[in-house]
Formats: sequence, C-alpha cells, structure tokens
Amino acid sequence: MNKLWQRIGRPVLFAGMIAVLLAGLAGCDLFSSPQGSSAVVFAVDSKNGNVYEIDADKAESAAVPLVSTKQNATGKMIISGTKAFLAVASWQNTKPGLYWFDLSSKTPAVAQIGQNISAQYICIASSTKGYVSSADWGGTYDNAVYPFNPSSPSAGFGAAVSGFDAGFFPQDVAYVDDGNGTGRVFVADNGNGKVYRLNAEGTAVDKSFAASAGGTTGLLAGEFDSNGDGAVERGVFVANSGGYDANWNPLPGSIDFIPLGASSDADVVVVQSGLSASALAFLDATHIAATSYGHTWLIDLSKPASDASRLTEIKTSSGASFGSMDIAVREGYAYVPDGAQTVYRFGLNGPTTAIPTGKSGEMITNIAVRQ
Repeated sequence: MNKLWQRIGRPVLFAGMIAVLLAGLAGCDLFSSPQGSSAVVFAVDSKNGNVYEIDADKAESAAVPLVSTKQNATGKMIISGTKAFLAVASWQNTKPGLYWFDLSSKTPAVAQIGQNISAQYICIASSTKGYVSSADWGGTYDNAVYPFNPSSPSAGFGAAVSGFDAGFFPQDVAYVDDGNGTGRVFVADNGNGKVYRLNAEGTAVDKSFAASAGGTTGLLAGEFDSNGDGAVERGVFVANSGGYDANWNPLPGSIDFIPLGASSDADVVVVQSGLSASALAFLDATHIAATSYGHTWLIDLSKPASDASRLTEIKTSSGASFGSMDIAVREGYAYVPDGAQTVYRFGLNGPTTAIPTGKSGEMITNIAVRQ
C-alpha cells in the first residue's frame, strides 16, 4: 500500500465502517439475539403489512421490518409470550384473516390461522383461549367472533360465538378477570352501540349493555368505583368515538365503565363525556389515556368529573394535536401511531417524543408491546 493511499484510505475506510455500523443499528440487527427479537415495542404498517421493531430505550425504530403479512389493512397486533398475533381486514387484499409469528425465531415468518375472515381485534384470555373479531362492511365475510387456541395456532378457529343481535359489527374484545382466574369476555358492537358479556364458557352472549354514545369501538379491562362507595370494582372501560348523524356530521363520544357483575343498562356508568375515544390504555392506576382520530387525551380518574383539570389533551412539542385508533403502554410510556410515519410516545411527565417509523407512503396504524 503506498503512502498516499495510507493517508486517504484509512479515513475513507473508517467512515465506511461507521456508515455500515449506523445502517446496522437502524435495521433489524439492533434487536437481534440468539433468542430472536429482543424488542419490546412494535409498530404495524397497515398498507404493506410490515411490522417494525422500536427501541424503547432510545426511542428509535428499525428501518427494516421484522416480518410482513404483505397484506393491506393489516392492523391490530397482540403479543402473548413469544407469539405475536396480527389482524388483517378484508380491504383490498387477497388473504384477510388472523396471522401469527414467533418472536423467538431468528428467522420469523407469518402464518395464517384458520380460514379467511375480515379480522379486526384480538383478545388473549388465557394460554389456551383467544378470540378474534371479524367485521366486513362488504359482506363477503361474516360479522362474528371466533375462538382460537393461542398455544396451538395450527388448530384454527372454533365455532363462532352465538347470541349477538342483528346488525352486529364487532370491534374490540377484552377479558376481565374476576380475581379467581375465571373472568368473562366482553365484545364491543359498533353497529348497535352495545357491549356484550359472554357466558362463563365464552361460547355465547350472556348479557348486552347499551353504551352512552355511538361508535362503540375500544375496550379496556380495569377497575373503577362505579357506584361511588369508595371501593373499586373490576370491569371493562368502553371507548365510544361518537359516530355520525344522518348527514355524516361527527357526534360526541364518551368513555363508559361496565362492572363485571352488571345486570342491566342501569349499571353502565359514564366515566367521561364530550370526547371521541377509540382506544384506551392505563398509564398508571388512576390515569387513563384515550385516543381517536386527531386527538389524544389523559383522564385523571382521581379527580371528579366536574373538575376541568381532570381531562388534558396530549400534544406534540410544537403544540399540535395527534391521535389514532390504537394505543399501548409499557413501563409508564404510552405509544400512539399517527397513521402516517410517526409513533408518538408520552408519559405522565415530560415532553412528547416523535419516533419516525416506516417508509414514505406507509401507514403506521397500530402498536403492540410485550409486558
């Protein structure tokens, strides 16, 4: 090697090594380990079905997707142990349905569970009992809720849950534990503005409850003092986006709470009114975050509904509003995708952080976390 090359070659080689290193850090290798992906936060692109890992410590996203369903309308993602489940709806794709992949695999690949359905939301009630809702405006696939075994995805779906009302358009599904490990499953019905509680076996509807507003979409298991006696009760929080009137003008939404042992509509309590909510998550025992298109809110449940400071809108560092149809919380931080190429992260204190995610033209619509 001549002296001139030694003088210019070493800096060039060093710069090249740095570039390669940075490229690796921006891709999947950042989260690679002998046990598969080490990421704890994941973002889903609805347009192409790509799943991106997010480094929760650095607030950075991988540039290369971990896996892809290669299907439009890929949405909700739920993690149970080392298995990740993905809902793919029927809009403009060839194989809608419920998919899964193994996070512990060095070379993960998605596989479909059961037959084609227009999958919307997923609930894992136990290691052997899960549910997926199917809703299709086009009418090609049934509007239904199917059970499946998360421990044995290849077993497919069981018989659809029975007893739903006509006009049923299912959305979120949630499991509420009764404290003895034998809780109940609740199902949101956007078509009728209702929430159904299933029987103990999880095979049929036991009770239905009318929500306080239309657009019934999201569910969140939790505890709330619904009767004001100072003692919290187990139950399910309900996110109502509000829906629209006959002229497609948006209507006000709300957040409800239904106790696990509710017997009638009279037991449904309005937790917060006058806001549109599609998805809910707890930041801590008394703070619940709610998001919908364009806005994200924080509700302090320790304050009475009459206190104006109970409800606060979460905004970006520049003061802009944001929101979506999904939210997830891990270790005190909430993650909200904006439907474009950003995931916003916020906690009870401190600024909102914007995490660029995905490629130009993609739609980052959903978020999933490991607990």
